[in-house]
Amino acid sequence: MNWSWHVFTIAGIPVRLHWTLLFVPAYYLFGRIGGGTDPLWSAFIAAGLVMNFAIILIHELGHCWATRRVGGHVDQILLWPLGGMAYVGHSDDPRTDMFVAVSGPATHLLGGVLCVGLIFLLGIPWNWDYINPISKRLWWFGFGPTLAVDALNVNMMLLAFNLFVPAYPLDGGRILLDILTLRQGSWRAARTAGTISIIIGIAIVLLAFTTRDFFLAFIGVWVLLNAMQLRATTQADDTYSIKGYSDRGYRFEEPRKEGFFAKRRRLKRERRVAQLDAEEAELRRRVDELLDKVNKDGMASLTPTERKTLEQASARLRRHD
Repeated sequence: MNWSWHVFTIAGIPVRLHWTLLFVPAYYLFGRIGGGTDPLWSAFIAAGLVMNFAIILIHELGHCWATRRVGGHVDQILLWPLGGMAYVGHSDDPRTDMFVAVSGPATHLLGGVLCVGLIFLLGIPWNWDYINPISKRLWWFGFGPTLAVDALNVNMMLLAFNLFVPAYPLDGGRILLDILTLRQGSWRAARTAGTISIIIGIAIVLLAFTTRDFFLAFIGVWVLLNAMQLRATTQADDTYSIKGYSDRGYRFEEPRKEGFFAKRRRLKRERRVAQLDAEEAELRRRVDELLDKVNKDGMASLTPTERKTLEQASARLRRHD
């Protein structure tokens, strides 16, 4: 992926950082808290940023775990200023996609329970504002205890925002799209979910201007772009639907120009298919070599490693065939 760096791999999943992520610590350390601030507070802000993106990474790992559970494949995780994105692939079944979508926010519920246990373990006085996702209250119990309280608040905020805001491509929007697909079919579901997401995206942008929240504005614009792209996928169908038919026959219009994000997704899919094809071709070549060896010298000529390779390859090829 262009403009990103591979930083580490976890559970066989490459984790990459987008270059724009560098603006986040700069924004908070130099813009929000300014110069001359207590070094302890600056260190706390830095630790809080690391904690936030660790929580986001766990969220994306939840999606990856669910994808593997349903037999899909995971390419990578990208962290960027607006959060994270898990590049995964699975079947088109709405129920499968719903399970994958829910598994991300579910990590915040588990993380929240662990944070509550840690808070009581540290003897921090309980306050219900800790789990209020829109609370603006500030608290300080020392470096570590305050991080534990903030971690609980961040988990609850991300749980509420991702699960209960039905705006595509947020998890709540994906769940809404899946439910509508089961009830209305994919075309009408995309149209309805896209319209709802556009309205919510506009509301988020207006709220961001009211509260002067820089990142919330970017989230709103991001939701708007994805929602309009989702709804645009239904426009092409109009040309060939009943509305696109006249007494002169079918109306054939010029194909729409492929959008930037659609092109990136298409190229990623094509690269993935080419990679899988190359791996399968190499696997078949290796199997043919081993079978030739068996035909000439018998099964006894195979080493334990070659036997295992042949068995695994045969099982894999049978699944694909």
